Amino acid sequence: METSRKIIYDTDQLNQIILHRRSIYPYQYIKGKQVPDEIIRQILENAIRAPNHKQTEPWRFKVFTREGLKYFAELQAGLYHQYAGENYNQDRYKKMRDYPLMSSHVISIGMERDATGKLPEIEEIEAVACAVQNMFLTVTAYGLGSYWTTAGITYFEEAKSYFDLQPKDKLLGFFYIGYPAKPITAVSKRNPLEVSTGWIDSDRADLQELLSKNETVIHEKSSVEEIVEHDHADEHENSSKWVVFLTVVTMILEIVIGYFSNSMALTAEGWHMSTHVFAIGLTWLAYLLTRKYGQSNKFSFKKQKVLSLSGFTSAIILQFIAVIMAIESIGRLFHPLVVNFSAAIMVATVGLIVNGISAKMLHHRHEHHDHNIRAAYIHVLADGLTSLTAIIALGLGWYFHIYWLDDLSGLIGALVITGWAVQLIKGSGRTLIDYAKIE
Repeated sequence: METSRKIIYDTDQLNQIILHRRSIYPYQYIKGKQVPDEIIRQILENAIRAPNHKQTEPWRFKVFTREGLKYFAELQAGLYHQYAGENYNQDRYKKMRDYPLMSSHVISIGMERDATGKLPEIEEIEAVACAVQNMFLTVTAYGLGSYWTTAGITYFEEAKSYFDLQPKDKLLGFFYIGYPAKPITAVSKRNPLEVSTGWIDSDRADLQELLSKNETVIHEKSSVEEIVEHDHADEHENSSKWVVFLTVVTMILEIVIGYFSNSMALTAEGWHMSTHVFAIGLTWLAYLLTRKYGQSNKFSFKKQKVLSLSGFTSAIILQFIAVIMAIESIGRLFHPLVVNFSAAIMVATVGLIVNGISAKMLHHRHEHHDHNIRAAYIHVLADGLTSLTAIIALGLGWYFHIYWLDDLSGLIGALVITGWAVQLIKGSGRTLIDYAKIE
């Protein structure tokens, strides 16, 4: 006879703690309010209870608090300034100095490699990650806020010695802790369990047959060389904001000068740059909304839904612009106007330079992990190519005195905008209706 075991823990409470675990950033903490050291000790006591292979206990922590926060802030900002090189970013430097001072405690997360070297590195990294998860859950249970970041000096080899780590060890980031300024009760969005989980509850008689069909593959051991940075949203938001401002000014300049110089190529390039404004504007909007309202219990939304709704609307507007441009270009092919080539080429060149600057601002070492900022970056490059095309058309028209070549370029620009608008309508529309392709 099977006997049921008594549940000795409050599982409902545990489930609620896991459900409400959130990343809460230092700027959301009550500045100056100190978490008792006894609580921090308990957080770390729970951390070291994480599972680990062969009982190596690879986690290594350094706790910074009170005046130690100033030391940590100056240390990481100084190391970043000294070793960042061409990747140096003033906003990131400022954040490294400010964030620690907004927190009650900052804990460095280190992984000390097994002395024998027999254990796979990834197992020791996973053990430390489990320890950090224990910290997250304990922080949530105490009603505190926390944030694990791998930004800043995490990947700097020069930083390891300051945290008593050897070259073979890993610095896995920093854990910020503080009291939230406002209660945060919203629950993180997650896909249904079925999206990521499959159930296998029966044997397969053809298992041996399936195995026999596989070719023999020799798998080499691999190690994790770099942990994906958890959050670059702030710097992406800042970059996209300035690119929007810069591009709006350039777009208006190109359209106005294009109109008064009778250049359809420049006008088309200006309107095409409006697609650039929409794309980067939507990118900025997504980061802005998720930062401002993502943890509010008053709002419930998915970032992709917000982005897609704006994209769908802008695509329809762009299509109207493309139609108007096409009609105007065709009309001028039959009734050509004198083009002020020199002014048009000068402004188009400014547009190309702006695209180059924008591409530089949007290019980040980790943008391949963020499809939002990557899409904006690729669109800037495409827009730069359009600027170059306008310059070529204007240059040839000026040299050979062929005015209709400029109008033809305007018509081509309208077709380019149409292609972009159609793709944007398709992509954003599918997201809005949760379209799923069935193979």
